[in-house]
Amino acid sequence: MAEQLLEPGDYELIKNLSLQVQLRVSGLVTGEQRSPVQSGGIEFAEYREYQPGDDIRRIDWTVFLRMHRLMIKLCAEEKELTLVLIVDTTRSMAFGKPEKLRTALRAAAVLAGIALAGGNRAAILGLGADPVEILPPVHGRDALFRVVEAAARVQPSTAADPAPVLNRLATVYGRRVLAVFLSDLLFPGWEGVLRRMAAAVGCGDSGEGYLLQILAPEELDPPYLGELTLVDLEGAGEVPLYLGAEDLRSYHRVLTRFLDAVHRTCRHFCMGYSLLPTQVPLARFFTANLRQGGLLA
Repeated sequence: MAEQLLEPGDYELIKNLSLQVQLRVSGLVTGEQRSPVQSGGIEFAEYREYQPGDDIRRIDWTVFLRMHRLMIKLCAEEKELTLVLIVDTTRSMAFGKPEKLRTALRAAAVLAGIALAGGNRAAILGLGADPVEILPPVHGRDALFRVVEAAARVQPSTAADPAPVLNRLATVYGRRVLAVFLSDLLFPGWEGVLRRMAAAVGCGDSGEGYLLQILAPEELDPPYLGELTLVDLEGAGEVPLYLGAEDLRSYHRVLTRFLDAVHRTCRHFCMGYSLLPTQVPLARFFTANLRQGGLLA
């Protein structure tokens, strides 16, 4: 199944594109993705807490004896990038042709591959997934297979509580990453999720956040008229209704207001934003929209 997630053209995207970082962000290891740093050479820049996978030889034991905390000493040149991909795995993402969840996982795998090809780390978290950490931070060009393998195993989940993934983001990854959230945002309280995500990452300060809102063509332009039965994929039941032409016009007005509100909210929290319809070829979206949106170069 891992081989089926990425398509041949996706590897060309990984090879030809790179992440674009606007702010100084702290990563887990030295990579090739350069973000603005305080100075060159090996000048000391700051400490950060030890993370699983760090070289234990870089722990400052004098700080541990004084503060009883494991801290890593960073040089200015080592203040690099970790890409954290947060994928919405709730059941609403299992809708559409192509399916939203598959599109999200494929896009996440390509972004992770771009990060790895640039010498940086990539991790995948799941909003609604159990466990939350789909893939802990990996590093190295040969780690792409682990990314694809982990992403291909993800299934839609019934859990919709965003607290576990937001807590994980804040306590383990926060304020030293580029975080990309891939979701349809079709759940109550999406504004609060974006607010907490921006705070955890430190958007506009020490980290960056970006939203890829993924919607199916049936959601953007419903091809329905007449008598229908709507089934809630999150388990809230069924609703019979009749859709006429005026109902569809009203739907498009509501959808436009919703998308405008999402875009405004992202700007307010200093997060980047792009809308990804699942029927749009991923190569075109990456080379055009994400470059224009400032996520890729």
